[in-house]
Amino acid sequence: MSDANELYRSALSFFQRKQFTQAIAAAEQALQLDPQLTNGWRLLADSNAAQGQLDRAIECLFRAQQSADAHSSRWVSVCLHLAEMLLRAGRHGEARQQLDQLPLADIEHVQPLSQAAYLYSLCEAHGESRELFERALKLSPDNPQLLFNCAAANRAMGDLARAEAQYDQLIAMRPDDFEAYRNRSDLRRQTAERNHIAELQRVSTQPNLPALGASQLKFALAKEFEDLRDYGNSFAALTAACSLRRSGIRYSVEQDLQRLAEIAAAYSEEFMQRCRKTRAAHLDSERGEGIIFILGMPRTGTTLVDRILCAADGVFSAGEPGTFARELTAMVQSGGAEAMAVSAPADFVRRSRQVDFAKLGRRYQRELRSRPGSENARVIIDKNPMNYLYIGLIRLALPRARIVHLRRNAMDSCYAILKTQFRNAYPFSYDQSELGRYYLGYRRLMDHWQRSLPDAIFDLHYERLVEDLAGESRRLFDYCGLTWTESVLDFHRQDKQGTATASAAQVRQPVYRSSVGKWKNYREQLQPLAEILQQGGIEIE
Repeated sequence: MSDANELYRSALSFFQRKQFTQAIAAAEQALQLDPQLTNGWRLLADSNAAQGQLDRAIECLFRAQQSADAHSSRWVSVCLHLAEMLLRAGRHGEARQQLDQLPLADIEHVQPLSQAAYLYSLCEAHGESRELFERALKLSPDNPQLLFNCAAANRAMGDLARAEAQYDQLIAMRPDDFEAYRNRSDLRRQTAERNHIAELQRVSTQPNLPALGASQLKFALAKEFEDLRDYGNSFAALTAACSLRRSGIRYSVEQDLQRLAEIAAAYSEEFMQRCRKTRAAHLDSERGEGIIFILGMPRTGTTLVDRILCAADGVFSAGEPGTFARELTAMVQSGGAEAMAVSAPADFVRRSRQVDFAKLGRRYQRELRSRPGSENARVIIDKNPMNYLYIGLIRLALPRARIVHLRRNAMDSCYAILKTQFRNAYPFSYDQSELGRYYLGYRRLMDHWQRSLPDAIFDLHYERLVEDLAGESRRLFDYCGLTWTESVLDFHRQDKQGTATASAAQVRQPVYRSSVGKWKNYREQLQPLAEILQQGGIEIE
């Protein structure tokens, strides 16, 4: 035992110095001497994870779980560790199962409650997340991180008034939490009598602000000025916000455009036709039955359509899981030495054509159907907008899946993207030139999919939907094989699942038309974007 503990300490030292190969060797030696060394299994798991071996890490944590006394504090800690690792591996259903078995009702400590709440949020279980965050906050009411997380959970579940009160409390406690300012501004339409503009202006003029924090304050100012129809000051703040945000991002739009072109070339009309002929039996299979993909550019109404469909009985939303891309990547990288050498996007795209499409579809379905909450669902929605990249593969892997493509006026779509600060996505969104060029690339790829896969994609126009909710939602439900009822029109009152997207506040309201044509308030300021789109053949309306 003494030798095992010494080896464990040696392994820990190696791990802290990021010498992961040596850490693994020392931890394995320690566990040979003492297989019940719970922390040894956990350290071995983290060392393997640091080298990208997530499946091996998960195996180690299952061993750690077995070595700990059931329902002890150590066992709870291991379960949380295991749930986190399962989420990193994209195994959301198993992660949720780990969380659901925890004796959370008996736990009265902040750390495990808040960790479980955070992991539930990653599982799109926002109701459970909010309950646990609120319990943790009662135990530690002056904890700023808990206040932030509680506000985010309440926003996701539609309790916007409580979210705003919690952001107010947090800002009073921690005035440099700049993300809280931005999130608070998004919760409601600001008015002349009730807004935060003076406060935001005062805070944003402080010296030595970090670029990210300053950009968040400017995004908040842009939104509040726009609510008050002060469009000049709104766009001035937005320009500063985008410049600050872009300064902290390493990004090349040329690389993205090249990738889009490579996808279209690899999944050419000829290739797709050949696959349809040679795999006719597969295309007639049941794979994809009961799955709906909602995709397109961000901020085009994908969350709105998701909530409308979820108003039907037996429909479950998986949110924006990234599951298809993750399963595809795993299969491309599992093809031996040549696959492991894949580096350039062109290599990845080329090798993706060689995967077993049927196997990819089955893997995707298994992961999606494993999510708690989906057990009794007839239909599951995947609303990750970026799945538009994989439409050809989706059609081959899941031939019975429905694909709903959201279309929106190009200028409205791009302006809505420009004024949104995304956490870790869409790096093309902070510069009019890059945004315009990326949008043209997206349109070219979508046009390619439409030519290559006639009748496989249902185009839903945002403007038509908000103008005629009943008529357009009927068309949508008919395409998806769902029964439409008048209750669908009250979708904003029926959401029990919650959403953490940028549209979380908007989807709690009835459908409104005020976003249609909003870009025209900035016609002069958005001229660089308009010129790029016009040069690309898009008519500016």
